[in-house]
Amino acid sequence: MHWAEIALAALKASGVDTLVYVPDIILHEILRRAETDSAVRLVPMPREEDGVGVVCGLYLGGRRAALLMQNSGLGNAANALASLAVPYEIPLLMLISQRGGLGEWNPVQVPMQLAARPLFDSLGIPHYTVTAPDDLDRVIRGAAKLAYDTGRGVAVILDSRLTGGNRG
Repeated sequence: MHWAEIALAALKASGVDTLVYVPDIILHEILRRAETDSAVRLVPMPREEDGVGVVCGLYLGGRRAALLMQNSGLGNAANALASLAVPYEIPLLMLISQRGGLGEWNPVQVPMQLAARPLFDSLGIPHYTVTAPDDLDRVIRGAAKLAYDTGRGVAVILDSRLTGGNRG
């Protein structure tokens, strides 16, 4: 089974019914599969911080959503995370495609890849990196449970060894 099929199935099994996303070549693998699934609503965003606000609003309205974005967009989302999701203890499940790691060709992707985990740490947001398909279901379901049971943001970082990166 393709990693994106596993990810989508784990999200749905966790009660996630809406995927809020900023377009990304890697995450497109999940989104392409979700487009044909009537149980999942897709909500595109122009910027990552807008996605944080929409996911928080959906939660307050009784829905479970996940935010899908590239790690390079995490810098855009930092203020919304720090001033909305974290202090108000709103569950926010994030799937983050990793750029800037092994095999990266674009030098501008490297700094945010290096800053992502320390940024999550400084905000008190647990994060888990998945490198193999065998771990993906367990990590996504566990991250969703952690987010919704404890009222916090949780990030699942999809490593390029899992996804094949932006050429995978």
